[in-house]
Amino acid sequence: MLRNLKKKMPMDWIFAIMATIAIPIFKSRVSPVFDTCTRLLLIDFDDNLRLTRKEFDLDNFSLHERLQVLEKNAVTVIICGGISGVFHAILSNSNIQLISGICGNVDEVIKAHIEGRLDDPCFFMPGYKACNPM
Repeated sequence: MLRNLKKKMPMDWIFAIMATIAIPIFKSRVSPVFDTCTRLLLIDFDDNLRLTRKEFDLDNFSLHERLQVLEKNAVTVIICGGISGVFHAILSNSNIQLISGICGNVDEVIKAHIEGRLDDPCFFMPGYKACNPM
C-alpha cells in the first residue's frame, strides 16, 4: 500500500513523511499530554516508505531530557495531544515540526499522517483545534 502512495504523492510530501516522527503514547493511543507521557514511540521511514518503530521510556524525564531524546534521535516531527506552553516554546527554537491536538489509536494516526489526513476532525482532541502547519 505505501509503495502506491509514494507514486501518487508529490516529492516534498514524501520527504516530510520520511522524517523521524515522535508520538507520545499511552497503551495503544496518543498520550493526552506530551510533557508528562511515560512512553515515546519513534517511527523512521526508509526510501520505500517502510517504517521501523522504537519505544523509549520517558518516566521522570524533565522537559530538557525529553528534548535531548528528540534531538539525539533526529526527530523532525512530533504528533501529540496537548503540550505545555513552556515545552512548545522550547520546541519552537528547534527544527522540530509540532502537530498538536491529535488523539486516537496510534496506528490510525500514523496511517492518517502518511495519507495527509490528520486534519480530519476525528483525530482532534475534544475542544482542541489541531495545530497542523502543513
